[in-house]
Amino acid sequence: MFQRIELPGGERLALDVTPPGDARRTSALYVHGLGSHRGGEKALFLERELVARGFGYARFDLRGHGDSDGRFEELTLSRQIEDLEAVLAHLGSGAAGAPPRRVLLIGASLGALTVAWRGVTSPRRAGVPEVVGQVLVAPSFRIVERYLDALGESGRERWRRAGVHRFAGPWFEFDLRFDVVTDSGRYPHERLLRETTLPTLILHGTGDPSAPLRLSEEFAAGCAGRRTRLVAIEGGDHRLTACKERLLAEIVRFADEVTGGELVCAS
Repeated sequence: MFQRIELPGGERLALDVTPPGDARRTSALYVHGLGSHRGGEKALFLERELVARGFGYARFDLRGHGDSDGRFEELTLSRQIEDLEAVLAHLGSGAAGAPPRRVLLIGASLGALTVAWRGVTSPRRAGVPEVVGQVLVAPSFRIVERYLDALGESGRERWRRAGVHRFAGPWFEFDLRFDVVTDSGRYPHERLLRETTLPTLILHGTGDPSAPLRLSEEFAAGCAGRRTRLVAIEGGDHRLTACKERLLAEIVRFADEVTGGELVCAS
């Protein structure tokens, strides 16, 4: 089912959703990465496999991506979290079919960072499904810090003065406003370590050139919640599309743990 979600400012998000067959069941909600969209290979593969196992499933385009409104260059982590929260509220309202009782969040790259921070900054609200766990695929921990380090002092100052900077990524070029740096001050990595309490599964390739595996290792070791598990996928790159079956196996195992065997019963 395709829908559009209107945000308070009038912009709209594009959403595809398959409700759970039973409102007592759990849905997975997929959050794509920087420059990607809801129709990516991993998103569609996981949809097919998890729906076949009885889960509901939803995937959406963040603002500035795919078929959603908004300008890419105005991306901030705060905006990403707002978009995710709007989708969760929409699912919980029943506007997309039977509202799921529980949701498993799955985020990739910057989407994974968005999922992680939503778990820390968004208290439980009436009408919003309970998030029972989060899967972080190649999470882009400290991404803004790493961008600033790569630019050096002179590059950082040019970005600040110009207000916008063009980055050349491994798959595309993109502009970002300096607002993303200002906004990142609201999200210190130390707070994420200190306040993450949701059951968390991190899936990260050992050959990832974009998001260092060591940051996921440090997060798993230092997370105060102690309910975080890291699975390092040998030879996996940042996208991990060549490792889809391994991703699925780990996600199904984790979902079984956090839902009390729901997937096993459905398969």
